[in-house]
Amino acid sequence: MASSDTVIRNGKIWLLLKFLLPTLIGILLFLTPITYGGKQTILMAIITDFLRAPLEPILLGFIVSVVALGAVGSGIYVIFKPNWQEEQPSLYAAFHATPAWLFIRTLGAVIGLMVYFQIGPEFVWSIATGQTVFIEIGAAVFFILLVACMLMPFLTDYGFMEFVGVLLRKPFSMLFNLPGRAAIDATASLVSAASVGMLITINQYEKGFYSARQSASVATNFSIVSIPFSLAIAEVAGLGHLFFTWYLVVIAACLICAVITVRIPPLARIPDTYNGSVGKQIHEDTMPEASLFTTSLQNAMRRAENAPGPIQFIKNGWYASLDVVFGVIGPAMAITTIATILAVHTEIFSTLSLPIYYILDAINLPEAQTAAPGFIVGFLDQFMPALVAKDIDSELTRFVLAGLSVTQLIYMAEIGVIILRSSLPLNFGHLAIIFTLRTIIVFPVFLAAGFWLL
Repeated sequence: MASSDTVIRNGKIWLLLKFLLPTLIGILLFLTPITYGGKQTILMAIITDFLRAPLEPILLGFIVSVVALGAVGSGIYVIFKPNWQEEQPSLYAAFHATPAWLFIRTLGAVIGLMVYFQIGPEFVWSIATGQTVFIEIGAAVFFILLVACMLMPFLTDYGFMEFVGVLLRKPFSMLFNLPGRAAIDATASLVSAASVGMLITINQYEKGFYSARQSASVATNFSIVSIPFSLAIAEVAGLGHLFFTWYLVVIAACLICAVITVRIPPLARIPDTYNGSVGKQIHEDTMPEASLFTTSLQNAMRRAENAPGPIQFIKNGWYASLDVVFGVIGPAMAITTIATILAVHTEIFSTLSLPIYYILDAINLPEAQTAAPGFIVGFLDQFMPALVAKDIDSELTRFVLAGLSVTQLIYMAEIGVIILRSSLPLNFGHLAIIFTLRTIIVFPVFLAAGFWLL
């Protein structure tokens, strides 16, 4: 009997370690601010910079090659329909696509080749458009997604989501009608990147830990822009000296927005059904008669018991990286380059934003005509409202536009592409409506805060 008790006790200790050790690694990688090179960052960002540094001299050629390879591989898959899913899982992960996604990947490749060889119209490949998009945005997205996909299971597969989910179940349920595990997505976004939070959400939905409604609500409300990126937005908009105050307003605006949008269409109409391929894998409604901490720990250890071993961990990260990197980079480059060209070389956004101008002018927002396009260009790329703001003299207007830049959240160049490629129950129409709702909700928050603080 004593021997049996010892075996049981040793088994529990092993499960506790299987939960704690990977979780601590995940927290260190994604959620722990550290000082490096004189600035605040996280370990994942340092790894990203380390991988990027040797490629700096050939960065443009490297990103263009990734985009072109994605287009060629997808073309082979769509045209010849090889059985890669069974025979070549790595090729399948990288290149499986529909004809529509093949088109947009090919468009990204064509633009990339024009940028690299500087052929075709200069407005496509100039430093103000294509070159900046591929070198600055493309490289950042590539390395963040690559590292995040490989290392994210430390946060998602060994019990940390279950542990935090139980602890925060009540406040998240009351405020947002969401499970407590959504706090992990929000935290990962805040300290690393919005795309990291998004990948966690997709992962949890595909594994049966979020319902369709929950996953859509989390994806469109808690993939908040990271603190480092928000600081960059503030600096571009000329608000670096107000960063702390402005960022508190950003957090408040996002929370207010989440409370409202999860309770109205389209999010409220998405059913609470689970991914059909795996079904519901979580039962948060039944709580054992134990302390909150004990219940959290028990749930975490149960998850750790079924977590992947080292080999499967590497395989899962490898396939996820291929899928996301090749699937996102090409479309993101196509959308962002086109958006930049339209913003720099045409009046299209000024024309589309005329109704917004009349509203802003009616409420006496300074420099309303210049600011109006900033309310809609964020749908294409997140940096656009801040770029509009930098040419505006009024600090109040810059305060508002910079806030929109990081709280509208649904920008097609990265987050939108990731969502549309995923199994999340959201389409382009949903994203456009949610973007509009978020803009309507957060604008008065920033306007009121700006009037009060500035």
